[in-house]
Amino acid sequence: MNVTYAAATDTGRVRAQNQDRLFADGSVFIVADGMGGHAGGNVAAEVAVSETVASLKAGYHPEVAIDNANRSILDRAAHEVALEGMGTTLTMALVNAEESRADIFNVGDSRAYLLRDGELTQLTNDHTFVQELVDAGSITREQATTHRARHVLTRVLGVALDVSPDHFQVPLQAGDVVLLCSDGLINEVSNDEIARVLATQNPEGAVDALIRSANQHGGNDNITVVVVKIDTPGRGAVRLGEHHQEPMEAPQVVPVGERALKSSRIPSPLPNSMTQRSAISRPLVRAALFLILLIVFAGVVVFAIDLYVHHSYFVTALDNRVAIYQGRQGGVLWFSPHVVDLTNIRLDRLAEGVRSQILHGITEGSLSQAKQFVHNATQQFSSTTIAYGGAL
Repeated sequence: MNVTYAAATDTGRVRAQNQDRLFADGSVFIVADGMGGHAGGNVAAEVAVSETVASLKAGYHPEVAIDNANRSILDRAAHEVALEGMGTTLTMALVNAEESRADIFNVGDSRAYLLRDGELTQLTNDHTFVQELVDAGSITREQATTHRARHVLTRVLGVALDVSPDHFQVPLQAGDVVLLCSDGLINEVSNDEIARVLATQNPEGAVDALIRSANQHGGNDNITVVVVKIDTPGRGAVRLGEHHQEPMEAPQVVPVGERALKSSRIPSPLPNSMTQRSAISRPLVRAALFLILLIVFAGVVVFAIDLYVHHSYFVTALDNRVAIYQGRQGGVLWFSPHVVDLTNIRLDRLAEGVRSQILHGITEGSLSQAKQFVHNATQQFSSTTIAYGGAL
């Protein structure tokens, strides 16, 4: 069998940078979707792909290669504080054309699909909290589409020391199409549209069309697509539905690690509602979060100003009498100063220099300091008996 393929990644229409990474060489195909901070996701995905490929080329078993990548991410994060907490998904297909077989490994929620005879089948199970609930029968797949924790991952590379990828052994036949993608595609494009594009386009055209469709539907995340088509040698591209080979039985799944699939066969295609966008889009969520942060920031600013105003005092004149105000002269925003002590000390009985100072206002840090200033000012007339609170 011949293998033709195409692969591409796109930043999308919302994200500032692309944290997805991919690899494709005709037999090894990888998609990684990084997460964890401004730079962390980029690094985690890059390390996952490069270390996995290097280990495979060195002759390591695929599961060992993935484990090596996981440890490399952990080691990188341990030595660079800015990268702490980074992680990535990883979905890999090892296509053996001679044996007509694909071995698919995945950690996280980047997916692998198989299109056979026009039917799209999801090969991988998402490692998410809601998928665990679905597997346990706690919620339905329909409920999972709107669950508030539907984006919470339960297994990624770069978080735990040990990671167990799921392993799917998939027999291949002429006309099969294998799709690997990040959630930037499946969150925007329905299963029906994906199947239609894969069935009617060659790999390069399918990749372009799927990325374009994801962007047209919002492009809220990075989009990575790898399309691999299995053809009969010497016949060139074979359109699905035109080959005369008898359909094969559903591929068998080999579960690996603690989380084994309930069924030994590949799961049935998910309903379209699973791949449609939720009612609340990510831009709306981001706008709501921004508004909340803005409100919190404004609250902090108002509190700080209030605290500042209520710990400020100044001495000035009011109707030819010395008065002590709480607040700032002229006010701050809607915080106006108010009199806390209107003394019986007449302004015209004070020394000219002191009188001028008071007319301009003397700022003090506390009420006691303000009163002390008034007391000291009145002491400048040695010939006059001054008593704070009494007439001059």
